[in-house]
Amino acid sequence: MRSKTFNLRLKFIAGLVLFASALGICISIIMYFHYNSIMESEISQRSRMLLAQSDAVQDYVKTVLRPEMFKSLPEGRFILQAMSSSYISRKVMARLNIKDASNYHYRRVSRKPRNPDSTPNPFESRLISSFNRDKSMVFWEENTLVNGVEYHLVSRPVTFKESCMQCHGDPEDAPKELIDIYGGKNGFHYEVGEVGGVVVAGFPVDMIKNPSKELTYQYLSLYLLGILFFAGLISLFFDRLVMKNLQHLSLIFKTRFSGEREQRIIERLGQKDEIEGLVEGVDELAVCLSDARHELEGYTQNLEKMVDDRTRALDLKAKKHLGDVRLFLNLLSGFGSSGDTRQLISSLLESVGKRYDAAQAVYHCTVASDNYYAWKPSHRKHPGVQSLPKQIKDLLWTDDILLEGRRLYIPVKSPESHWGILSLSWDWPPDPTDLDPGILLALGQQVAILIENIHAFSNIRFQHDMLQSVFKGISDPLLLIDEDCHIIIANEGSRQLLKGKNKKDREEELRSFLSLGDLRTPAPGETGGSGILEQVSRTGRLVKDEIKTPDNTYFDIDLYPLARQEQSGMKMVLYARDITQEKEMMARMHQAERLSAIGKMAAGIAHEINNPLGVIQVYADLVKDTIEDPDTGRDVDVILKHTRSAKKVVQDLLNLARPKKDLTGLCDINRVIESELVVFRAQASARQISISTELTPDLPPAKCDAATMEQILTNLWLNAVDALTETGDQITLVTRMEKTDEICLTIEDNGPGIPDDLLSQIFDPFFSTKEVGKGTGLGLSIVYGFVTELGGRITVDNRPTTRFNIFFPVSGLKSVQTKAP
Repeated sequence: MRSKTFNLRLKFIAGLVLFASALGICISIIMYFHYNSIMESEISQRSRMLLAQSDAVQDYVKTVLRPEMFKSLPEGRFILQAMSSSYISRKVMARLNIKDASNYHYRRVSRKPRNPDSTPNPFESRLISSFNRDKSMVFWEENTLVNGVEYHLVSRPVTFKESCMQCHGDPEDAPKELIDIYGGKNGFHYEVGEVGGVVVAGFPVDMIKNPSKELTYQYLSLYLLGILFFAGLISLFFDRLVMKNLQHLSLIFKTRFSGEREQRIIERLGQKDEIEGLVEGVDELAVCLSDARHELEGYTQNLEKMVDDRTRALDLKAKKHLGDVRLFLNLLSGFGSSGDTRQLISSLLESVGKRYDAAQAVYHCTVASDNYYAWKPSHRKHPGVQSLPKQIKDLLWTDDILLEGRRLYIPVKSPESHWGILSLSWDWPPDPTDLDPGILLALGQQVAILIENIHAFSNIRFQHDMLQSVFKGISDPLLLIDEDCHIIIANEGSRQLLKGKNKKDREEELRSFLSLGDLRTPAPGETGGSGILEQVSRTGRLVKDEIKTPDNTYFDIDLYPLARQEQSGMKMVLYARDITQEKEMMARMHQAERLSAIGKMAAGIAHEINNPLGVIQVYADLVKDTIEDPDTGRDVDVILKHTRSAKKVVQDLLNLARPKKDLTGLCDINRVIESELVVFRAQASARQISISTELTPDLPPAKCDAATMEQILTNLWLNAVDALTETGDQITLVTRMEKTDEICLTIEDNGPGIPDDLLSQIFDPFFSTKEVGKGTGLGLSIVYGFVTELGGRITVDNRPTTRFNIFFPVSGLKSVQTKAP
């Protein structure tokens, strides 16, 4: 009835929409032709204005500009660009067409043009001929194709007057400049009153059609949307005023008349239109009510007996249904208590057998084998369990049960899988009224679902154990957290990142750790950047970042958001990987590449400078030997001093650039330091610098010869001394064993330190933060070259003081006994 109720409303609304649509289409057609006529008039006026504009330019040249130019210029002079009306009008209109977006068409042509661009095409030639034939025709207007595009064009003739004859009559009368530019052939020999050309102007016809079509389509679209909206409102009011009452009447019929005959009448009413069906249905229901009255009169005679019989039948049926409910409840409770499929099936067979008073209950599995499970497998009338014949197994492919004598077969299957056959046996034939096919099929389906759930639960538990093993086996920190940074689960590798004793402390450490990462620069008006957790919560996407901890440890961070569950916050997986060693290795590689490139360049420069410096030094020595004036001798000494200084810089450059010889010597690093301290202390005393040492005794020999070690110490010492600016400063030298294969030499000063943005450049040749003339910038580069050649490494720590750490490889020889000063 509900679907047929739609017919009456559909007919009414469809007729209304069709009428309104036809009316809207008629109005749209009228609007299109009306607007098209308006646009035709508009484009005609524009074309005439364009032609008038060209005429105005020519008239101005002829009446104002040309006479003024003749007055200003010497007699006989003629400037084409300022005095030719044709030239000026053509140039002005061409410039206008560049700036204008309407793409108008403008042409000024003549039969004997001076400019090839002014040669008329066939259409323009016909226009010139028409104007010559009919001298009274002074204007032409029509739609014409131009280069395949339809234009609305207007045209007027170019008629030569007496004032035009100087430039277009006899060539001998024409200005010399005009003859020089165009020659004496084209553009001449016109007569007064002759139509020698035409001026054509116009606009594309699409300027009319496209706006008219667009406006018409827009109006029609809005009109159709309005019709749909109006139809919706009419449908709503129709439902309220008509359909609601019809539905209410149908509901009364369905609730008041529940008999089979009455229901068939109501179903037949739904196959017709609402009004027609209602009229016919009322008549048939009246007949049905009359018959029902006669039946009720007969029922009243034996009503008491029928009530007693019906009560007993309902009581028996209710007891059976209660047994079915208890059976299904037992099956559901068995899923939570049973450990595996065998225990579940054994429990349900007992429950099913007791519910139907069966002598034996057997479940035959048909998935991968012919195994069976039986309740009371041995019985006096059922001595054993036999395998199922093929026709019984085929029952799985039907939706029915099979009762053969005293044995009942029920298919155990779900919508996804077929599991087996449930068989019940009795000592006597069962009551057919107790075997409801619907309930028995539902029982088989419920047993199949329980078996599937047991298998799924076992698979989930296996996958959980496997994932737990993988999670714990990852050595890097791996955590599952929520959007408030609460730790849900963490592996053993997270201990290297979070040192807290309890969960609350570790969560605080994690928040502080993640706050070190900032993904973007704050936008104007914002108070801070977007943190990692906020970024993941807002976008729901994977976020990668790199975090540096206060102890100069670098971590590569990956945050993987998990899909949100219903009514729960976002969960995310945090994976952190220590990349400190990778970054140090990359920094050393970049430094070595930079030094190699700079060294090659420095070697080339040094070779070019070294020879001139040698010549300067030799000739300065010769001059010094020949002069007797003391002042001149002192000047020569200054030249020699700076020449030797420059040669030393050049030599340092060559030492830096040329391939190093193999440094295979050994030395006692503490003994070399003690030897150099004699010189260092004297220099420190003059600068009031205090020196402290912490030399670890019994260090093994370092793989570095003593001379190279002395040069490394000297360069680092001078670098530290130059960095100290105040009295009371201090330099500390420390040696210690690092791991088992390296000796670490540390030189630390309490000077102002090196700016962080310059740390990556301090080993570059010629880089120096000192004033001009106080350093060459090669000391640290030479140290870096020596240490790299020895197979060691050098690092710089700028917090809180400047500290250079040089790591020397050790030899396998026995350590040398050295007493620390």
